[in-house]
Amino acid sequence: MAEKKRQHIIPNCYLKAWCDPNCPPEQSPYIWRISRDGSERKRKSPEKSFTETDKYTIHLPDGSRSLVIEDTLGHIENQFPGLVERLRGRASLTSEERVHLCAFAAAMHTRTTAMGAHWKSQAQQSHDQVVELEKALGLEPQTSLETAEMVEHAHQHLIAGGVAAQVPLLFQMSTTIFVTDDEVGFITSDMPCVWFNPEWYKLPPFYRSPGLLQPAIEVTLPLTPQHLMVISHHRQLPAYIDANTKALAEFNRRTRFHCSEEFVSCRDRKSTRLNSSH
Repeated sequence: MAEKKRQHIIPNCYLKAWCDPNCPPEQSPYIWRISRDGSERKRKSPEKSFTETDKYTIHLPDGSRSLVIEDTLGHIENQFPGLVERLRGRASLTSEERVHLCAFAAAMHTRTTAMGAHWKSQAQQSHDQVVELEKALGLEPQTSLETAEMVEHAHQHLIAGGVAAQVPLLFQMSTTIFVTDDEVGFITSDMPCVWFNPEWYKLPPFYRSPGLLQPAIEVTLPLTPQHLMVISHHRQLPAYIDANTKALAEFNRRTRFHCSEEFVSCRDRKSTRLNSSH
């Protein structure tokens, strides 16, 4: 059997925090996966959730499999449990720990299925244009062979380049952890790292895509049901903030609105924080 064929799109070490605390002792721990519109709810183990065969594997011309992206993601994930324990104690993070948090956020932003599909569609458009130009000029396929490879491994290129580019920018921004003791707490999703600019409507349409250099940009990532990280340019915010009901509802609304197909909760219950309109 090939090594590491089943690969997690959303890491198991991350999802385990959302296991239902009321799970009976005789059952394996499970999370609640809820459809974006709230119409479907199902229990699934974190180990079997959000996985895909060879999602990040690079298939080489000689038939071998390169796991450099999967192994890099695994290294980033290995730092995560220790960081969460530090956050539970509201510790002051070292620069190295902040780098690890930024790397985790960058990985969570680039590794999702929806992000990979979007990036592949962009690469496909470029490839199609190159093919048409080669045909129009009567050229033998050459550049199109390179762009075809870019399409095939578009998601892997996105993760490698995205993490390298994002981490230095995220590190220069301010990091705040919102904390709650609410029973439902923060939800997460199949696209948990959200880039949101609350002032996007003030910008011309061409510039409304969120970017890390925008002064009002907010990067949010639920870390556990009790902790949500906000990375922003708001220097006046403290390292830890107790989230009130309004903030909790707003962050959950944001997470749910930006999910692709499903969001994840640690509880199976009706909640205004899970069912607020967008």
